[in-house]
Amino acid sequence: MLKLKKVQILGFKSFCDRTEVQLTGEGIVAVVGPNGCGKSNISDAITWVLGEQSAKSLRGIKMEDVIFAGTRDRKPTGMAEVSLTLVDPEVYDSASLQGGPEIVIDDREPNISDWDETSLRQQSAAETEEATAEAQPGTILEGEEAVAPEASTEADAEADASAILPDPNAKNSVTLKIRRRKFGRAPIRAGELTITRRLFRTGDSEYLLNGKICRLRDIQDIFMGTGLGGESYAIIGQERIGQLLSSKPLDRRGIIEEAAGITRFKTKKRLAELRLESAKQNLSRVNDIFEEVTKQMTTLKRQAAKAERYGALRDELRTRLRVVLASRMAQMDQESAATAEQIAALTTQIDTQAASIETMDVEHSEGVRSGYALDEQMRDTGAQANQAAVELERITARTTANADRIAELGSRLASGAEELAQAQAQLASFSGDLESQRSFVENATTEATHSRDAAQQRQ
Repeated sequence: MLKLKKVQILGFKSFCDRTEVQLTGEGIVAVVGPNGCGKSNISDAITWVLGEQSAKSLRGIKMEDVIFAGTRDRKPTGMAEVSLTLVDPEVYDSASLQGGPEIVIDDREPNISDWDETSLRQQSAAETEEATAEAQPGTILEGEEAVAPEASTEADAEADASAILPDPNAKNSVTLKIRRRKFGRAPIRAGELTITRRLFRTGDSEYLLNGKICRLRDIQDIFMGTGLGGESYAIIGQERIGQLLSSKPLDRRGIIEEAAGITRFKTKKRLAELRLESAKQNLSRVNDIFEEVTKQMTTLKRQAAKAERYGALRDELRTRLRVVLASRMAQMDQESAATAEQIAALTTQIDTQAASIETMDVEHSEGVRSGYALDEQMRDTGAQANQAAVELERITARTTANADRIAELGSRLASGAEELAQAQAQLASFSGDLESQRSFVENATTEATHSRDAAQQRQ
């Protein structure tokens, strides 16, 4: 017989922050409070974590209605989580005696003046968001290098996702690291059983058993026959008694069978019948296959005979093929030897031609250098020819000018000769006139002398 120890609620209906309800001692535990304070939400949380799939049983329209929808001052949460801790009194009590006290009560008087409701609400909201972010599945972070996940516990090792290692040959590779999901961080004590259910707004849901992900079937198998299954009679809420009394006889029979503890055996019987039916179908299928194979035996025998003949022919073909390949190998060896000789001759010829090519390269280099020298000489000779052409043009121009001057001087010489002849003729005429004038002058002088003498005599 298991005993309910505590209930942890986070983001379920009105419980926006993490709330822990401790159930200690023996006897009956009563939750007292005004209407609308969330008393029924605790029983709904217990029903929900035990695998309830009907939203109407949880006083909702759809399953997402159990997630905290937010208020004017608080944002809605991204998931709803409820953890139910059960203990076996015999095992758990003996284990708890070895340790310290399970619950420590602080008798110190609280300082009321330092209490700040706003800061506490902000702190609780931050813790809720952090817990929601840690529980989100498949969160991917970018990092510079991949770090191997360290498994501190077995639950962590199963919950950790492998990091994507970069290619060492790739450049500028981006490494993606899967964030570690924190399942079952608190150690599980002997005789203690923790069941957790999570529902995310994305529609994903998880069931955890002692921090390990499990199936709904595993949880149902644990509580089968205890009255905490789908047809639960151990949890009776508002109007539940009226529904039980007004329900159909078949439904009441199911509740009575659950209370009597035979539901587990009926479920096992139904599962066994399903397995037997599946085995019958498989057997029928085997019989069909056997009949079909029996019909195909004649065909398979002919195919086997053909296969045997094919094997013999294949072996004979392989033997002959080996002979053919051996002869071809010998022929190819001879051809290879002849080819090797040709290659040696060609190699010698190539070496000779390479030496001649090197000689021709040297001669070509010398010819190129001599060509460069001749080009230089040609450039110098061209420059000299250009200069000589300029000088020749100058001399030609001077020769033409001199010839023109010579012609002009010749014409002037001819005209000077004519003038000289005329001058000589004039000179000859002037010489005769001079002689006549000289004789005249002499006569005049004589007459003047006689006249002067006569004048003197007259004086």
